[in-house]
Amino acid sequence: MPSAPLYISSLQNPQVKNLLKLRERKARDEQRVFLIEEPLVIRRARDCGQKFQTVYFCREQLRDPLGRELLEEMRRQEAERLQFVELASYVMAKVSYREQPEGLLVVAPQRSRSLTDLELPAAPLLVVLEGIEKPGNLGAILRVADGAGAHAVLLADTGTDLFNPNVLRASRGAAFALPVVEASAAALLSFLAARDIRVLATSPAAERLYTAVDLRGPVAMVLGAEDRGLSGTWLQAAAERMRIPMHGYGDSLNVATSAALLLYEAVRQRA
Repeated sequence: MPSAPLYISSLQNPQVKNLLKLRERKARDEQRVFLIEEPLVIRRARDCGQKFQTVYFCREQLRDPLGRELLEEMRRQEAERLQFVELASYVMAKVSYREQPEGLLVVAPQRSRSLTDLELPAAPLLVVLEGIEKPGNLGAILRVADGAGAHAVLLADTGTDLFNPNVLRASRGAAFALPVVEASAAALLSFLAARDIRVLATSPAAERLYTAVDLRGPVAMVLGAEDRGLSGTWLQAAAERMRIPMHGYGDSLNVATSAALLLYEAVRQRA
């Protein structure tokens, strides 16, 4: 039987203070760890092979049957490897990134992929993101990319923190299932050129609609931030530029919505 977990009821406890620090990117990067909340996201991370270091839980807040089941599973299967810590309800509320914590939070080691780690098929479908800074947008794009069967998401010179809790939450666990690589624009362009992967840039100034562009074969669809769009680096390197038609007052869509349209058009064409 698993041993009784450590119980923390003080907000001054060193572990509690460190959890608060880990809400900031600087501390996460220095310690090479990150936080995962919400039972569904933790479950999917675990199913995708993500390792954990410490599991924090609050019995009073574990109302979701999935959370209770997951906690018992981890205690049964990994009692010797993982540290389990029970938190008082007010302590969990303090350290949780969410306003309404669900009673389960894990600390996990960061893992990063490089371009050489990617194993791509003959005709990969890739998404390249430049300057996507909003965590919710990045997480939503990862979710739709996974749903559409994209083979990887490449982050070009991005300032977005892949391990931001809001990225993980918005991705609904897709951040753990989908290969995500961050690299410089130069490295990404060299990688794509070496594999004869066509670069397709999105631009509201493009003449051709995205539905008229061939999205079959090896392609990398490049999207930029909603306010700035793509830099000249990607626009000049693109084999073709494409746009989404806008018939109303606005001149662009939310970038995650744009990614969904492009990806599922690629799915339609490839079918």
